[in-house]
Amino acid sequence: MTQVALVRIDDRLIHGQVVVKWLRHLECDEIWIVDDQLYGDDFMQSVLRLAAPPEVRVQVTPVCEATRRLEQPLNKGHSVMVLLKSPQAALALLDDGLQFEELNVGGLAAGAGTTRLYKSVSATDEHIAALRAIRNRGVRVYFQMVPEERPVEMAAVLPLKRLAHNVAVH
Repeated sequence: MTQVALVRIDDRLIHGQVVVKWLRHLECDEIWIVDDQLYGDDFMQSVLRLAAPPEVRVQVTPVCEATRRLEQPLNKGHSVMVLLKSPQAALALLDDGLQFEELNVGGLAAGAGTTRLYKSVSATDEHIAALRAIRNRGVRVYFQMVPEERPVEMAAVLPLKRLAHNVAVH
C-alpha cells in the first residue's frame, strides 16, 4: 500500500500552508487530490499542479478510484498527502475501504448555513454529521492548520452529544 503521510480536509487544496509547511514537514513526494468534480476539470487540475513545487507530483482522482489506486505500492521511500475538499469525501473514502487512522481538518470556508468551529474551519450540519461518523469509526479527527500548531481534538470542538446548531463559536 502507498505510504499515506497525511489525510487532510482543506477546501483550498494546494496553497501556502500545504506547500510551505505540510509538504516540508512530512517530506511528501506526491499530493493526491480526491475529488469527483475536480477530476473532470482539466483547467483546474493544471492550476493546482502549478501551485505545487515542481518536484512534487500532483494527482487528481475521483473518490470511486482513490482507494484502489492508493492500495498500489509506490517506490520505496515515497509518501503521499491526500487532500480532500470536504468531510463527506473523507467519509466516502472510508465507505470505499480506505483505512486511515487520523484525519486532519485544516480549512473549510465560511458561508451560508455554516457554523465556525475552529479558526478557519466552518461547517454545515452535513459536514458535522460526516465528521462525527468518521470519528465514530475510530478515526482520530483533529483540527490543525500548520504542523507547528498544537492539534485540537474534535471532541474539544464538537462533543459527541452536542447538536450542530448549539456549537459554540471559538
